[in-house]
Amino acid sequence: MTAVTLSQFRATLRLTWVDSEGRGEKILSYWNNQSVTHDACNREEVLHIVRRLDSSFYLQIANIVQEGSLEELEEALYEWASDEGWLD
Repeated sequence: MTAVTLSQFRATLRLTWVDSEGRGEKILSYWNNQSVTHDACNREEVLHIVRRLDSSFYLQIANIVQEGSLEELEEALYEWASDEGWLD
């Protein structure tokens, strides 16, 4: 079990990038986001949730997409990251 709490995970939230393709998406990154800038965001390498132009949120892990409130998706991302060893 990880020593990182959900509150600690949420505290690392940064709005780091707006998509370059013009869809109006914003990237909310967590935990391992120190090197992410508004110019560079490798979505494959950073824990993140996407906010669409319409202000809805989604989380994509591999080929699974979840939609819901930011709080719900933060919890799902936290649990996945914890299970996968990202928070060790």
